[in-house]
Amino acid sequence: MANSTSPAIPAELERKMDEAIARYPSDHRRSAAMPLLHLWQEHFGFISDEAVLWIAKKLGLQPINILELVTFYPMFRQKPAGKTHIRVCRTLSCAMAGGFELM
Repeated sequence: MANSTSPAIPAELERKMDEAIARYPSDHRRSAAMPLLHLWQEHFGFISDEAVLWIAKKLGLQPINILELVTFYPMFRQKPAGKTHIRVCRTLSCAMAGGFELM
């Protein structure tokens, strides 16, 4: 199944993705995009351009529909993360508790 625009997808990952898609009515396949992105990132560590294309094709969507989600939600990484990943809360309540002093 792998080619220049489609990475090799392990059978177990594709099975999990098919199960996630099956939870939604066929006319609402788009709703499975977030679960598929989470599964992909859990397996590969980040969401590549090839992943965006693969997931869009799997759901019958345009790649921009998937890319919108990837770029909007901060929990999705578009590049591999380092060995240690540190996050600092930057919300108002964290700032009031001294969160910005950590940065």
